[in-house]
Amino acid sequence: MKKIPLTILLFSLVLVVLGCSSDKQIASSLSDERIAELRTEYPLSQGNPSLAQTVDVPFDQILEMSDSVVIAEVIKQNPNFKSTLTAEPGTPEGDAAEKDKARGIEPYKPTFVSYEVKVDEVIVGEDVEDTTNLFYNADFIGIEPDLKPGMKIVASVKKGTAPEQQGSYSFTRYATYYVVDENYVLSAYQGESEEMKSFTKQTDGKTLNNLVEQVKELWMN
Repeated sequence: MKKIPLTILLFSLVLVVLGCSSDKQIASSLSDERIAELRTEYPLSQGNPSLAQTVDVPFDQILEMSDSVVIAEVIKQNPNFKSTLTAEPGTPEGDAAEKDKARGIEPYKPTFVSYEVKVDEVIVGEDVEDTTNLFYNADFIGIEPDLKPGMKIVASVKKGTAPEQQGSYSFTRYATYYVVDENYVLSAYQGESEEMKSFTKQTDGKTLNNLVEQVKELWMN
């Protein structure tokens, strides 16, 4: 048997390693075709309420205002509930609330959409009960994610502050991902700003582990 020159052998090994690496990179992202299929069930959140002006809030800024980031499975949608908005004394909201009270006007109590979820993992932040509720303002129905029982999500959450929100957490499309095909994620919202588009490009359609690592890195910074 002829001896294979060392340089040829090393070159062959490099090709094998590069080939495996390329396969791994391809496997770490869903195909465009599969993403298009999944978007029929997990659509992007779009639009704004007709009476509200909103701005894109990057994922990292949502994290700064959050208590935790969780992986959770939706159990059911709860009945909508009303809640009095907190109005700290000395703030514009607090001053308006005091004026309304003096005039005998009942405080504004918006309605909230609520979901019961089972928390599988707290990625970063404070501990969250194994079963809890996530909510958002009902003014954003049709804009915030429309969650269904059995869906699994990654969501940045913040403790509710009003009496009716105790033990529950608010969440937003700006920092919510659907877990799909067991080990991949799709963003609930992509945004218009370059910062949001950049983060979405790094995470949308990629693996769940990739998103988890991104979240941990942002949380530490």
